[in-house]
Amino acid sequence: MKSSLRAYLLSLLVASMVMTGCAQGSKVSETDMRDRMETELGGVEKVTVMSTDGQEVALDLPVFLKELPTQGQDLQLSAEPLKQEDVRFTLVLYRKQSAPLVVTVGEKASQFGESTYRGNGAIYFYQWIHKQTGKGLLAQKFENGLLSAEDLSKTIVLSGTELEYIRNVLSTAVPETDKITKQFPLFPTYKIRVGSTQKPLEVTVLTPTVISVPFGREKHYFHVEGQLFSRMTALLPPSETEEHSIDRLFKSSRIHLVATGEMTGEDRELDATQTTVEQGIAHQIVRLLQKGTRLENAPQATGKEQYQLKFLLNGTERSVVFYPRYFKLDQSWYAHDELAQNVWKLFENLRK
Repeated sequence: MKSSLRAYLLSLLVASMVMTGCAQGSKVSETDMRDRMETELGGVEKVTVMSTDGQEVALDLPVFLKELPTQGQDLQLSAEPLKQEDVRFTLVLYRKQSAPLVVTVGEKASQFGESTYRGNGAIYFYQWIHKQTGKGLLAQKFENGLLSAEDLSKTIVLSGTELEYIRNVLSTAVPETDKITKQFPLFPTYKIRVGSTQKPLEVTVLTPTVISVPFGREKHYFHVEGQLFSRMTALLPPSETEEHSIDRLFKSSRIHLVATGEMTGEDRELDATQTTVEQGIAHQIVRLLQKGTRLENAPQATGKEQYQLKFLLNGTERSVVFYPRYFKLDQSWYAHDELAQNVWKLFENLRK
């Protein structure tokens, strides 16, 4: 395994030496490369990835060494350095009796020392490190956990068989390679926090079979067994709410946007029974409405009407009328800040 590491690490080191030799008008022999690798790499005993907010997770070293030979092809030396805002990970290879080797990783470029590399190889390398990082996140050992239903403002401590069940679910989760951009968590937004109190691992249950875990600027998605969501609802069941409360809208089967006012566009309908994507967007719309501040009295000047939402709930319809700084639900008034625009964007994103 060590020979594989010395022979294949990123090809960034190889490319760096080749490019340097060409720039200086001299050839770099295989012997020179091998000797340089021996000196540079030494004995790597641990590999970790650091997030942009300072979290560090250990990678599975045997797996890293086994899959490393497939990486590092099709790289081009780039004069454009990797910008700080484009950094996604920092790969750190800890060596015996030597300083660590550090590779800064972006979605389309990697930087090793003063050299930046782009091309398909850099894209594949980012995807590979992303996948390995996700596995490392869920492989962490933890002895405590909390389960929250955020839309219900409820939290319980996980212990005993429930904590062991969560361990098993996370350890068998399968990484999702495709980015999931439109899926909002389903009501009541179950979140699992495990590990230390300072930087706990936060798991959001998006759907009965998909969870997400943030890591700095990145977000990792995994497929899990379908019983997880059912287990969460048994531990923290959704409670009944007042008939005319905003929370009741989580049960809407359809939402119809009617372009009646200043915000021009086509009427649109969201069928929350179609897929978890539509259902998640419907629930996110209700969460945005919850951010409104209920007013004791109707405002003196509402401004011009923006548009309306029609919520179909158990055969009845409830209307929300948006104004620049207010909205009206049934006979109640609420103040808001840019809520009308944010809800409108959710309907627009659904069409993309």
